[in-house]
Amino acid sequence: MKRLTHFCLLLFFLWSFQNLFALNGDTTRTAPPAPARIQLNTLVESSRVPLNRPVIFHIELSWPGELSRYQIEPVSQPILTNLLLEGSGSENRLEPQEDGTFKAIKSITYHFKPLEMGMAYIDGVVVKYVDRETGEENQLSSQRIMVEIVEPLPEEGEGPVRAVIYIVLLLIFFAVLLYFIILYWKKRKQAQHSLAPVESLPEIYLNRLAQEVDPRGTNLAEMTARLSKIFREYLDEDFGIRARESSTQEIVAQLTELNLEERDRENLKTVLEKLDLIKFAGKNVDPADFTDIFGTIEAFLIKRKQLLEEKEVELKEE
Repeated sequence: MKRLTHFCLLLFFLWSFQNLFALNGDTTRTAPPAPARIQLNTLVESSRVPLNRPVIFHIELSWPGELSRYQIEPVSQPILTNLLLEGSGSENRLEPQEDGTFKAIKSITYHFKPLEMGMAYIDGVVVKYVDRETGEENQLSSQRIMVEIVEPLPEEGEGPVRAVIYIVLLLIFFAVLLYFIILYWKKRKQAQHSLAPVESLPEIYLNRLAQEVDPRGTNLAEMTARLSKIFREYLDEDFGIRARESSTQEIVAQLTELNLEERDRENLKTVLEKLDLIKFAGKNVDPADFTDIFGTIEAFLIKRKQLLEEKEVELKEE
């Protein structure tokens, strides 16, 4: 009986040791890997983009744990509509969480250039990855994204500068237009003047003699006074002689200094003396004397007119 009891105790101890070793063996085993939890997010920074601004597109993969947990296959460029790839970049980072763990993030950023106004599309992307702990291969996919391309925005400083340029160009245009209009009217006026005959000073006074003095008039005293007045005004304007205020002697003295023929000087001296005699003597005007005075003055004006015309012809020929 004692032997049986000892044998039972031995079996109990052997069983206890076996359970103890089994327990120790379980505590040294490696814990199974945590299940995969990887997320894919795709987004654009704005769904309405001006034509002269880039469309910025982000692809973001995130999972809890280390960055080395997953092997991400290279992501191919998305299929684009109304967009053109200008550049891209990627970033890997770890973000601490509130519970003391870390979140691994892998992001890819694309810059697309809009081609024209309207709708633009970025087709969905497929991201393949391998779980390095389990060896499991899998993939994630995103949906198609739409972007509206709208009117371009003015560049910085472009709006005011462009407005100033337009105003300056407009002012230049109107200034040039005004210049040509003024030039046109000047030429037209010159053409009208060139077509219209220009009267010389002797011709003007010849016309005044014909209009204001009547050699066959009955009141010869009045006609003589008019004739004297017209002739003195002519001498004043043509030769610069102050004939209206000067005496006959003063006028004759100034005539000697002019480039006139001697015969013309003598004729003018005689005419002036006869006009003074009629004016101051108060004698009646003899028709023969009046005709002689009128004829002398008229002949002198005609001669001066012809001389000016000959000079004008010579100038045109030169």
